[in-house]
Amino acid sequence: MDFLKKLFGDGQLTFEQFAEAVKAAKMNLVNLADGGYVSQAKFDDKVNGLTQQVTQLNEQITQRDADMATLRTSLEAAQADASKLPGVQQSLSDLQTKYAQDKTKYEADMAKQRYEFAVREKANGLKFSSTAAKKAFVQEAISKDFKMDGDTLLGYEDFVTKYKADDPGAFVQETPPADPNKTTPPTITLPGKHEKPSGAKRSLAELMQMKNENPDMEINFDM
Repeated sequence: MDFLKKLFGDGQLTFEQFAEAVKAAKMNLVNLADGGYVSQAKFDDKVNGLTQQVTQLNEQITQRDADMATLRTSLEAAQADASKLPGVQQSLSDLQTKYAQDKTKYEADMAKQRYEFAVREKANGLKFSSTAAKKAFVQEAISKDFKMDGDTLLGYEDFVTKYKADDPGAFVQETPPADPNKTTPPTITLPGKHEKPSGAKRSLAELMQMKNENPDMEINFDM
C-alpha cells in the first residue's frame, strides 16, 4: 500500500481530491471482490498468443493472395493455349496439398499455444521462491505434454505433488496458522507428592501432613 502514500502527501484528502490524485498519477484501482482483475502475467500471455495468431493468419492470407493471383494468370494463359491446361491442373493440386499442410500446421501451433498457456496459467496459482524456480517448473511441466480434457491438464496435480517433494526449495514454505481452538493441557499435581529441594529439611507440620496422608510411612526427622 506504500504506493498510495504518495497520493496523500503530508495531509488528508477528501474523496474528490483523492480521485483527482489517482487520475493524475494514472492509476487504475479495482475491486478484487468483483472478480474483474487479471494478473499482468496472465494478460501478457494472452495478448502475446493472440498477436502471434494474427501474425500467422496475415502471413497465410498474403501467401494465398499471391498463389491465387499466379493460378489466375495460368488459367488465362491456358484459355489461349490448351497445352498449358495440364500444368494449371497440377498447380491447383499442389496448392490444395500445400493448404492442407498449412492448415494442419496451423492447428498444431494453436494447440501448442493453448497447451502452454494453460500450463503457465496453472503455474501462476503457485507461490515460487524465485523467478528462476518458476521458469524451471514451467519448462518441465510443458515438456510433460499433459493430455487436455477441455481446460483441464490431466496428470498435472500429480506432477506438482512430486515436483514439490523433489524440489521443496522451489516453493515458498508457508507456516500453518496456529489453531485458535487448541488449548494447553493443565498441569496436575497429585496429592501426597511433596518434592523438596535436595539438602532442605522439612518442617514438623510437613512431616505430620505426610504421615496423615501415608499412615504406613516411617517418619525420619532428618528429612
